[in-house]
Amino acid sequence: MRLVSLKSACSLLVIALIAGCQSLSGHSVQVSVAGGSYQLQHSWPEKSVQLWQKVEWQKGQQQRTFMVSAVFDNEKLLLVALSPLGHELFRSELNKADGVSFKGSEAFDNSRLALQVWADLQMALWPLDSVNANLNGASLQTTQTKRELWHNDQLLWSSANDDVSQQRVIQNKSMGYQLVITTLEYELLETDDSDTE
Repeated sequence: MRLVSLKSACSLLVIALIAGCQSLSGHSVQVSVAGGSYQLQHSWPEKSVQLWQKVEWQKGQQQRTFMVSAVFDNEKLLLVALSPLGHELFRSELNKADGVSFKGSEAFDNSRLALQVWADLQMALWPLDSVNANLNGASLQTTQTKRELWHNDQLLWSSANDDVSQQRVIQNKSMGYQLVITTLEYELLETDDSDTE
């Protein structure tokens, strides 16, 4: 295993914010985005990683802060949210076989919002071509430090990266919340694929 720092990975723990107690089966899960939809992807398109992040979620006067441990590989995406004292708040998994599943406390029981955050995460981190191929009725645009989604000349969603603080700020204007994700550790996971060397 190798420990590295990666600015664009900070959003990975976002999902831990809102996962609930429900379970959604099915291989194709779509989320409403800007008058269209986004089809969630069930795998991480790059090398397998494990992340440790601090997540701050804010909607109006409501604010929550917690820690998230995540594993992303080509077969599944897993997030585990922990309280400041280390108690598990919930876990959320996306995989090809079972679709989306959530298990957690009553405080995180909004599965619809959890799916929206999965979409936020993928729109912020997955390769742009891959995201746009799964968006219907809209397209993501990018600058050097930002990704934006516009609809009818209105900014509905953005993701901005701060290299210095290792933070990513996601603003979901249509859902009315903001996520600030700080990556504390980013670890590339070794796979057993390399039998020959």
